[in-house]
Amino acid sequence: MAGRRGPYGKSQVKRELLGRSALRLIQEKGHREVTVAEIAADAGVSEPTVFYHFPSKEGLLIAALQQFDDDHIRPEGGEAGAVADMGPRAQAGVRRTHHARLFAEMAGAATDPEHPANEYFRNRHQRSIRVVSTDIARLQGLGIVPEGVEPAEAARRILAAWSGLQLQWQHGPEFDIRGALEAVVDAVLGLTPERRAALERDFAAGPGSDREAEIT
Repeated sequence: MAGRRGPYGKSQVKRELLGRSALRLIQEKGHREVTVAEIAADAGVSEPTVFYHFPSKEGLLIAALQQFDDDHIRPEGGEAGAVADMGPRAQAGVRRTHHARLFAEMAGAATDPEHPANEYFRNRHQRSIRVVSTDIARLQGLGIVPEGVEPAEAARRILAAWSGLQLQWQHGPEFDIRGALEAVVDAVLGLTPERRAALERDFAAGPGSDREAEIT
């Protein structure tokens, strides 16, 4: 019958509910302080129900990271503006202290191919490269990024710098992570002040705009 959810659909809805509850509590108090019992209570389910969907707390933490991505990360198909938006996103990201700490800790552990978060981080990294490289290619078409830049390689370098700067910021002391990342972007993409200004105009025009951000 149309409109009815099968067992898989119901299970997916429940997993998303638990992931959202886990994310909310992690953002409030940090992943090390949150208990499975608290997540169950927040989601309005029993602890056995939580463990049915996520046999370990680690699985819940991965679900929380995935939920954050679903809420905040630019999807494929929405690449326009990904490069210009990096600085502000980096600045906002480190201010979400508890999420940033969870992400950094899990990212380090997930370099082990056997770690349960390995697939999540591998897929996330590959998607990020596709999104950023697609926007770089788009900016080349507008004449903002020089033609000699190789989009995928440039995306890798920029994303690596973002990860490193985020880790440095967490260790302290705090610094202008937005300015630091935008300086890396400008260096990797060969953006002169005029090209950077054109990039900002293109971003301000927003999605769906047919206005070309000419370099003046």
